[in-house]
Amino acid sequence: MKRMLALLLITLCVLSGCTAQRTGRKEVGMSYTQIDQETAKEMMQRRDGHVIVDVRRQEEFDQGHIPGAVLIPNEQIGTEGPEKLPDREQVILVYCRSGNRSKQAAQKLADMGYTRVYEFGGISTWTGEVVRGEGKPSATGVICLAGGCFWGVQKFFDQFEGVTGTAVGYANGPETAPSYRQVCAGSGHAETVRIVYDENIIRLRDLLGYYFMVIDPLSMNRQGNDRGIQYRTGIYYTAEDQLPEIEAVCREQEEKAGAKLAVEVKPLTNFFAAEEEHQKYLEKNPGGYCHIPRTMFNLQQEKAKDSETAEETPGELRRRIGRLAFEVTQHAATERAFTGQYDAFFEKGLYVDVVSGEPLFTSMDKYNSGCGWPAFTRPIREEAVTENTDTSHGMIRTEVRSSGANSHLGHVFTDGPRETGGLRYCINSAALRFIPYEELEVHGYGEYRELFDR
Repeated sequence: MKRMLALLLITLCVLSGCTAQRTGRKEVGMSYTQIDQETAKEMMQRRDGHVIVDVRRQEEFDQGHIPGAVLIPNEQIGTEGPEKLPDREQVILVYCRSGNRSKQAAQKLADMGYTRVYEFGGISTWTGEVVRGEGKPSATGVICLAGGCFWGVQKFFDQFEGVTGTAVGYANGPETAPSYRQVCAGSGHAETVRIVYDENIIRLRDLLGYYFMVIDPLSMNRQGNDRGIQYRTGIYYTAEDQLPEIEAVCREQEEKAGAKLAVEVKPLTNFFAAEEEHQKYLEKNPGGYCHIPRTMFNLQQEKAKDSETAEETPGELRRRIGRLAFEVTQHAATERAFTGQYDAFFEKGLYVDVVSGEPLFTSMDKYNSGCGWPAFTRPIREEAVTENTDTSHGMIRTEVRSSGANSHLGHVFTDGPRETGGLRYCINSAALRFIPYEELEVHGYGEYRELFDR
């Protein structure tokens, strides 16, 4: 009996040890997520409006900090949200010197209602880049932009690196906080997005340039199909030193348009945060109404992809993804049947292109075809892949490639399950990377969680 109890205790210890090694965890009484530093580095590469928070003191920060970090000392975090963190749903990565203060700070932020707080320990064990001496502490700027329905405008600006937080609300109207219904009835407020940005990463001029890409600057009280005073366009500045740059950009835009702009430029007189249901509306409702073309939501991603494609040599790509993946994706090679890691693998999650990370398939559409390669009944969306006629090896087949990186994935055949359309996407494991369902948020694919609800 004692031996059995001892074995049971050892088993429990091993299991709990395995759990502690996962990339993200929450312990009893903890309302934030602890991640390891490698996961933190990966999250820092994403352009999702995240903010890195250093909770040490000023003198410690000056001696060395992670590039782009915002200084918010732990002792200054009280019961109200810090001004530098206006968005309760943005991703917040917290660190200190050794990990003690960061845990305290992360818990306080979580207690205040911040829903995506990640704590990754101390800079004393950090192996990534550290800015010393010559590095500038994060310089925070705030600008409020009205550009029609604020759902799409917020989604658009959330994508840019250097934007550390956004919130939608009602600006420059009467001093009494209105409801959405009152604004729609003509309260005089403008649907506005409050943007907090790091001036060391993105300039106000850049933000304004993006702004003019998604508005009609000559239209008065109308954007897209939306009409009314609440849909007027406006640039509301929060600091006087922003005005010269705003005026310069507006002059340039007037020269391009050849007419006077209908965009009002005024100091921000008030801003009332909109109801919670309107915050990050298009993240909660991906199919919701938006007057901005959805292709604009991938502007930063496409620019980054073009930059990476231009900079990464074939040799660098081969080293990054491995020999077999390189031969499959770049030279249309085929892995041997029944040898791929995802052939007999049916865990819940997302399959992305090993080259670019673009989502391709989900486990919901994966089935056991017995062919020796992963088989799917359909891609995540029709435009995720392209199809080409393949006459190699004396056969006529339909090749499947990823739309973004043009990676060779495999072939599609018409012998799939009839009840799902009759298609079998026969894909090389080496062309894919699997993201577990539980880790979609950590790896930047949180918006795809809804696909698993159907």
